[in-house]
Amino acid sequence: MGDDVNTSARSVADKVMALVHALGTAEEPLRLGALAEVSGTSKATARRLLLDLCTQGYAHSPGRGLYLPGPRLQGLAAAVVRHDPLGGVISESLGALARATGHVAARIGAMDGRAVVLGLENPQRLPIALRVGDELPEHPLWADPLPADDAGPDRVGARPVDTGAGPSAGVGSATEPLTEYPTASTWMLAAPASADRTTFLVLVGLAFMRPQDDTAAQLLAGHARALGGSTEGLRDVG
Repeated sequence: MGDDVNTSARSVADKVMALVHALGTAEEPLRLGALAEVSGTSKATARRLLLDLCTQGYAHSPGRGLYLPGPRLQGLAAAVVRHDPLGGVISESLGALARATGHVAARIGAMDGRAVVLGLENPQRLPIALRVGDELPEHPLWADPLPADDAGPDRVGARPVDTGAGPSAGVGSATEPLTEYPTASTWMLAAPASADRTTFLVLVGLAFMRPQDDTAAQLLAGHARALGGSTEGLRDVG
C-alpha cells in the first residue's frame, strides 16, 4: 500500500511540475486544454490543480480558461537567479547605485526571448510603475517609442540612448548573436524617464541566463531604441 501511495504522490507531483514548467516557459496565456495536455490529465483535474496553484500564487488566471505564471512563481524564478554567482553582487550594486544617484535601479533577466524585472531598488519612492515580475516590453516605459517630436513629458522619444560607450558595448548589433556573454553576465545603462513632471533616471542591469542568440540581440536592441530620448544629464553607469 505504501508503494501505491508513493506512486500516486509522485504522479500528482509530476503533473503539477508539468503545469508549472508550462506556465513558466509560456510566452502568452495558455488555455486549459493545452495545460491539460502537457500535464497528461483531464481538463477537470487540470482545472483543480490550477485552482490550487492560483490560490498559492504560482499561477494567475487573467480570463476564463486562460492561465499565466503567478507572482510567487515569478518571485521563485527571481530568487533562483539572485543565487547565481553574481546575484548578490548585482543586488548590492543596484542598491548602492540607487542610493548614490537617487534614481531607480532595476535588474532585468533576459532569457528565451523574454525580459523580466528580477530586482528593483527605489529608495526615493519615485513615481514609476515598475515592479518585480513585470515583463518587458509590455510595461509602458519600454513600449514602442513615439517619434522624438511627438514624445510627451511622460514618454521617452525614439532616438537611441548614448551612454558614452555606445549600444555595442552592451548589446551588440540587432543581428549579432550574443554568444560572447557568459552565464549571468550583466551590463548597465541609464534611461531617461519622467512621471508627474518629475524627471529621473532608471538604471537598468541585464542578466543573461545563458549565451544568447540573435533573438535576444533583437530584443535588447528594441529596448535600447525604446529607451531613447534626450541625453541631457544622462549618466554612463558602465
